[in-house]
Amino acid sequence: MPDNKDHWYDGLFYDLFIAPNQDRVFAQVKEMLPEGSTVLDIGCGTGRLASQLLDKCGKIVVIDPSERNIKIARRKFAGLPSGKIVVGRMDGFEFLATNDLHFDFITMSYVVHEIHEDDRAILLRAAAAVADRIILVDYLAPQPGNYCGVLNQLVEYAAGPEHYRNFKSFMRKGGITGLLKELHLRTLNELKNRPCSSHIAVVEGKKGRDKSGRALPSAWETGNRSSCDVVDEGSTRRIGSLNPRDRHGGQKDDRAGENHKRAGGQPGDR
Repeated sequence: MPDNKDHWYDGLFYDLFIAPNQDRVFAQVKEMLPEGSTVLDIGCGTGRLASQLLDKCGKIVVIDPSERNIKIARRKFAGLPSGKIVVGRMDGFEFLATNDLHFDFITMSYVVHEIHEDDRAILLRAAAAVADRIILVDYLAPQPGNYCGVLNQLVEYAAGPEHYRNFKSFMRKGGITGLLKELHLRTLNELKNRPCSSHIAVVEGKKGRDKSGRALPSAWETGNRSSCDVVDEGSTRRIGSLNPRDRHGGQKDDRAGENHKRAGGQPGDR
């Protein structure tokens, strides 16, 4: 079972007082998704974005390392038809290291800025390898000097010392723009400061192909459909059963496995 990573604000507090503040930016994300898309939402929190995408997307996988957040997400989606959504307690590093599945879109909402600066590129490269597109939502860098910018600074500071250090590093390195430039990933569309202090970027992935150029299987294209129900209490193997990576074929960056615990969410994310 993956390690639990609860923040002090996760769970009911997050669901009632933090997640609703993301509705405007989530509405922008929804407009960017074509009908019937398959989506992996990394750092899903309590599942608020996924809840808004259900009527537009075909299939959705939502993952988060916080047990308190995932318990709420499971309750939200428990009554849905089998195969509509998969919920799992793990972070993006862990999921991408144990699954070779193709998604139309991977979404990360206010996740990247919390990751240690040495690990951001690892996560983005892994996501780009299995998705047609990545939608990144995070803080605009630099932050505006208005009320929104000041509030964000206070929120990040309140999240804790390590969290705040990563936020400051993210700002110092140019935010999403700086990271994509470093990785030479192509930006297809972006919205800045809409809503205030946010940055949304749609990034081109690798068209869901492995190193040999072969197309990766869709998450719901093959395999046992019964495994696409709500995942039981943080079981990585149930998600892996969708189509697990052949661990004897190909190589992966070992740092992804070593550093996966650093990825998570924050008070303004998910």
